[in-house]
Amino acid sequence: MRDGHLKVRLKRTRPNEGGFTLVELMMAITVLAIGMLGAMAMVLAGMQTDSRNKTDTTATVLDQEIIEKFSTLKLYPTPVFVTVLDCGLAGANAHEASMGQGASPAGNGAVLYTGATAPTPAQVGDIDWTQPVPPLATAVAQGYAMEYQTCSGDIYEVRWNVMDVTPAAPPAGSSGRLSLLTVSTRPKSAVSAAAGGAQNRAILYAQPVTLRSLIED
Repeated sequence: MRDGHLKVRLKRTRPNEGGFTLVELMMAITVLAIGMLGAMAMVLAGMQTDSRNKTDTTATVLDQEIIEKFSTLKLYPTPVFVTVLDCGLAGANAHEASMGQGASPAGNGAVLYTGATAPTPAQVGDIDWTQPVPPLATAVAQGYAMEYQTCSGDIYEVRWNVMDVTPAAPPAGSSGRLSLLTVSTRPKSAVSAAAGGAQNRAILYAQPVTLRSLIED
């Protein structure tokens, strides 16, 4: 009896053995999949942000390049055009950027938003990208727009407008002219060098980057 009683006690104190059922396993996989999808969404959002920042930075640099190119000319706006070079390897990489200014409020070159056409009041005076592209500046033709190729193979469209804003009654002693240069840039395409320049990579939609500068001769 003692031995039998001891065996019963040992049997009752033995830990229970268990495992996952099929339903529990499926629930665990579902939760893991949902978590992985959330992590992938965060990674994609980060990649989009990086790509957008790169696009905005490049567009800003191109705007500044046009402004600085114009601003360094002491006899502005006497020269008819300035030459801007890009990283294009196929064909000529020069662009004859026109400098001729026009009267306010239209100026010369790319069409500007007005109070009647601007989507918001803050965009009045910006380049109106809904309008046809101005004549392109190439190695043999002058224009107020260009397709600029960066050294990484990305192509940006740049448009600008030059406006004479000299006051009708300049301050006493002033004999110069004042011009407003408005430059706007947005990505056009991204060409894969690995595909021999024939395949376009998808790019994210990006708002044009616009800069303005007053230039005095």
